[in-house]
Amino acid sequence: MVNTEKGNRKINPNATKRGIAMITEKQLKTIWTLSRQLGMESDLLHRMIYDVTGKDSLKKLTVHEAAGVIDGLIDDGAKVRKKRKPRRCLPENVVELFTGEQIRLIEYLVDQLGWDNPNQLTGFNRRVIKKERICTKQEASKIIEGLKAILGRKQKGGDRKTRRCN
Repeated sequence: MVNTEKGNRKINPNATKRGIAMITEKQLKTIWTLSRQLGMESDLLHRMIYDVTGKDSLKKLTVHEAAGVIDGLIDDGAKVRKKRKPRRCLPENVVELFTGEQIRLIEYLVDQLGWDNPNQLTGFNRRVIKKERICTKQEASKIIEGLKAILGRKQKGGDRKTRRCN
């Protein structure tokens, strides 16, 4: 079975009925997934499809009929998970600068830690990213993760001096 790309749908070229596109593989999988979410068994799903379309088989549905069945399952309470957007791949010579949101989060975490002296953050930066100032998005992420870890340890059991046992 060779699939060809037609618009946004992969359609089997042999799976057309008088020029009408038949159900796609993706629609078939979606219908089964949504019906499982609703706890429907095969018999109940096929009965619902017969009531909606008058057809006794999923594979006999057209693309539009399948879309109607999917909409009906969603209306009954099934949830469709949207695909996550893939990460942007930047060329190696492009560097993303830190964001204002990252800086605000760093300031918040520093405040939560009670670091009043700016030299504390500078020293932490030197230890984590080997620089005094944050320049890139990746560096800001490292600092944020480090500050969150310190804050988590501080909230769990105090500072290191009180946790040591002799």
